[in-house]
Amino acid sequence: MNPVIAFPAAKPELKLAPHVAERPELSGAGNATERHHLDQDHEALRDREANLRDYEARLRAWQAQIESGLQTPAVAHYIAPVALGRVPSVAPFEGDAALQAGWEKLHRARELLEAEQAHVRDDRLNLKETAALLQRHEAALTAREASLAQREELLAAATAAHLAAGNVKPPSAMARLTSAPFAMAKSVFGSKSPLPEE
Repeated sequence: MNPVIAFPAAKPELKLAPHVAERPELSGAGNATERHHLDQDHEALRDREANLRDYEARLRAWQAQIESGLQTPAVAHYIAPVALGRVPSVAPFEGDAALQAGWEKLHRARELLEAEQAHVRDDRLNLKETAALLQRHEAALTAREASLAQREELLAAATAAHLAAGNVKPPSAMARLTSAPFAMAKSVFGSKSPLPEE
């Protein structure tokens, strides 16, 4: 005879961590990633809570079935741990091929789940590395843009000083447009000896 298990009628209270707004150390603008992680943790806790409620409902239904007098087969009382890699060869499996096939499917599904979890973990690590690489590239581009802006300011100041000193007519827009690539190349590569003329 199976012992009768009594479950409490009230649902258990889950104590979650205080919300981000209630924690002053997380309210700063620089802690957006911590808030994102906390939101993910809260979502995971909600999923676990839903799973626990489903499990509790199944246990209550099973308890009601036991109390109503419905007898389950003796084989159903054998519960193998999920951590087993293969189906154990014990007496309950010798006569029931359907049960053995069911355990085989369960263990195969567990192996597939673990493989998918490993892939998701690897994808997350790759995304983090890619994000860090993009941030480094962005910082390098920002530095280059600042350097280019500084050079343009120096060039404009030198041109203005040259024009003020010599009262020379400023070059036309077409002359500036055609000489800009050569001036940029000269500033990047430095002044080298001119190419030999043919």
